Amino acid sequence: MKIYDFLIIGAGSAGCCMAYFLNKEGKSVALVDREGIAGGASGAAGAFLSPLPGQKNIYNSLVNDALNFSLDFYKALLAEAVDAKGVLRVTNDNFAQDKLAQNNIKYDYFDTQKLKNISDDFMNIDGYFYKNAAVIEPVQICKKLTEESDFYKKDIKELSFKDGFYIVDEIKAKNIILAQGVGKSLVEIPYMKISPIFGLRIDVKTTTKIPFNIHKSISISTNKQDGTVSVGATHERHDSTKMECISTCEKCAFYENSDQSQVQTLLKQADELIKLKDLEIVKIYKGARATIQSYFPVIGKAVDYEGSLEKYPSIKNGTKIPQESLKYYPNLYVINALGSRGFVFGPYLAKILTQNILHNEPIQKDIATQKLFYKMARK
Repeated sequence: MKIYDFLIIGAGSAGCCMAYFLNKEGKSVALVDREGIAGGASGAAGAFLSPLPGQKNIYNSLVNDALNFSLDFYKALLAEAVDAKGVLRVTNDNFAQDKLAQNNIKYDYFDTQKLKNISDDFMNIDGYFYKNAAVIEPVQICKKLTEESDFYKKDIKELSFKDGFYIVDEIKAKNIILAQGVGKSLVEIPYMKISPIFGLRIDVKTTTKIPFNIHKSISISTNKQDGTVSVGATHERHDSTKMECISTCEKCAFYENSDQSQVQTLLKQADELIKLKDLEIVKIYKGARATIQSYFPVIGKAVDYEGSLEKYPSIKNGTKIPQESLKYYPNLYVINALGSRGFVFGPYLAKILTQNILHNEPIQKDIATQKLFYKMARK
């Protein structure tokens, strides 16, 4: 039986980034996933890294801080898997013109004529160009992140904790990190209610030269280094009270016969932005991204909900119990709910959580597990 410092369950963007930062701290790491490295939603992601415009608030500050960190991180990690040519955001229902124009992120406004001067293939659109944006190759990135870790392809159904170690078949680990995305949690975490949001990406070949990423209600990438263009969208929220993800979207009966209509809708929306000439579909990817209602990601120690309330029942009445006094599952941590920004948040959150675990550095309260615990307990 091999002993590790950390066992990470889930080998998507969050789990792979955790493996990287723990390896850099000299820790031995094993990764487990039922599908493979980036075998689920992360491998199917469009992997667009874009800023979040709008008046400055806690959430878009978090996104934009994570973006700045992660862009530099990926370029240093594997420059050939990064196409950093910026993004043109076109107004839509969520981002009206005033929201894009009146924000604290530097941009250039491209009117219709300016875009036509760049390429005749642009439709009659205008938009706001943000230089600090990119598209990456998710599978290449995840494999690079995990080079120093051992990987096991397993579908783990339960955890066993004995004499200070977690035991899973032939694996023994001092610490567990749950990075399962939409998969069923291996411990009871009722305060973290994950909702799957369906995403679709298609890789195409086209003779159209696309100078930068384009985003409206969908995203279109620049021409990537492998010669393809990615077209993607994250747009359909599942009701988590009615369904539970037990496989990847590729194997989900919910989407079994929906490929053709979904792809045609996506390409029609793309055609409203830029003409994709000599179009050839190379591959279709589907994935369910994990979110919570607030859209904030969640990291930190896993609070034992029932144990904490049994110890401090007055929490329900609003008594302020310090988070260090709560009851936690032993040596068990969570990184989840990265949503459609998995590759924006991944490196940034993984570094924060690594520093918290190993050096007791604090976690911003808006993304900490304790915030969700207190909120549910006081309800």
